[in-house]
Amino acid sequence: MTEPDPTFASIAGVLAHGRDFGTADEQARGQGRQATSEEEEFLIRSGSLTREEYEESKAAVARGELEEAERRTVQEALVATLTAGEAADWLGISEAQLHALLAAGEVVAFVCDGELRYPAWQFTDDPAQPVFPGLARLTPAWGDEKHPASILGFMYNACLEVPGTDDTFTPIEWLTLGGDVQVVLDHLEAASWR
Repeated sequence: MTEPDPTFASIAGVLAHGRDFGTADEQARGQGRQATSEEEEFLIRSGSLTREEYEESKAAVARGELEEAERRTVQEALVATLTAGEAADWLGISEAQLHALLAAGEVVAFVCDGELRYPAWQFTDDPAQPVFPGLARLTPAWGDEKHPASILGFMYNACLEVPGTDDTFTPIEWLTLGGDVQVVLDHLEAASWR
């Protein structure tokens, strides 16, 4: 893990206390170890995978398919962001005002190659509410380890079950409908994201 950038570390809306998610070290982090023969046998005996499924997965990893999927996922998370200038333009405010919102935790950003990037998922098309409310409560819930790609995936894919109904929503859908951010926080906690 890269050390947090002290320039951004104390800003409330900056994810992971300023950890830089765009460094070469971060991109290379996916290099893992091979499973031991005991671990392979456990997976097969436990019924998690058949021998054929395991061998197919192992071959896909050897071909670099997993590494490519990880690279694409990280790249998608970086592309789905705005620079400070673009975010300020979206909100119709100055960059100084945007920085004040970030300092208060009312918008979220992460550091990528020494630059703040603002995830697009937090911005709405509603001029009366251009940013989802409650981000100041949501930002600390991600913790120090969650990559912006994981957060992006959660916001667009996690399935929130709304108490007392049969309805389910992604966090983005829930917040777009004006739902309480506490429901998202509860889901994060239940999913052991902290």
